[in-house]
Amino acid sequence: MSNENERRIEEIMSKHVVTLNADSSAFDAATKMSSKNISSLVLIDSGKIVGILTERDLIKQICAKDLLSSKAPVTSIMSSPIITINKDLLVKEAAITMIKNRMRHIAVENNAHEIIGMVSSTDLTRFLIDRLEDPSDNLSLLRSLYWQEEPIE
Repeated sequence: MSNENERRIEEIMSKHVVTLNADSSAFDAATKMSSKNISSLVLIDSGKIVGILTERDLIKQICAKDLLSSKAPVTSIMSSPIITINKDLLVKEAAITMIKNRMRHIAVENNAHEIIGMVSSTDLTRFLIDRLEDPSDNLSLLRSLYWQEEPIE
């Protein structure tokens, strides 16, 4: 394991990437997320990654608009193209990327540009909480993750 200040994102990412066919409905996506207890899905069409769908997408684009989830295609609410980070990126750099892009989920790729994992704000929070016993600047990073985004009135 690396020095704590040089931990790579590969060390904290969720290695199991859950996928869904791009021709699925928002209802299918919500059902799969609920059954797997996850907050994002990678969408696949003909074996290729076409986007990412998150709980936030479902809330903002289906629930808040009172749309029928069984009739809404995931392709109409997904984020695309998918933004990725390399597995060797430092955890702090990955967190900064997520903050700057206002993302709660980001895909992790290997050097062959294949998606090998996902990182969520929850993964980053777990990492920081584990380190809070160490005197360091992690509290400031944790603050930036959660105090950066103000609620919209």
